[in-house]
Amino acid sequence: CIITGKGDLKEYYMKKIAELKLKHVTVITPWLAAEDYPRVLAAADIGVSLHTSSSGLDLPMKVVDMFGCGLPVAAKGFPAIDELVKDRENGRVFSSSDELSDILIQWFKNFPSNPSSDHQKYRDNL
Repeated sequence: CIITGKGDLKEYYMKKIAELKLKHVTVITPWLAAEDYPRVLAAADIGVSLHTSSSGLDLPMKVVDMFGCGLPVAAKGFPAIDELVKDRENGRVFSSSDELSDILIQWFKNFPSNPSSDHQKYRDNL
């Protein structure tokens, strides 16, 4: 798992991740050069956006970046997100950690040998 960004909550989440004592997941938080960022996104299987908007109007540029690299997104829901992420068309929208967990479990079920048809459908609809 690659987590990008350097927001105010980075350290908070890194502590939370460390507390989980994950056995089968490695989390890295590299500093990426501008030219490497789209390469990393293009190599990913799904993007996750935790962006929320205090006004409900601004859109997460990370989702635009991910879509530009052909990467479907699971995005936290807020009033304007449906301008970018069309649930079950080009990605998924979630409102809780349980919903995100379900999305990720379904996304990686039988992966990579027999991925869901949603993988290609979402990419085709970007």
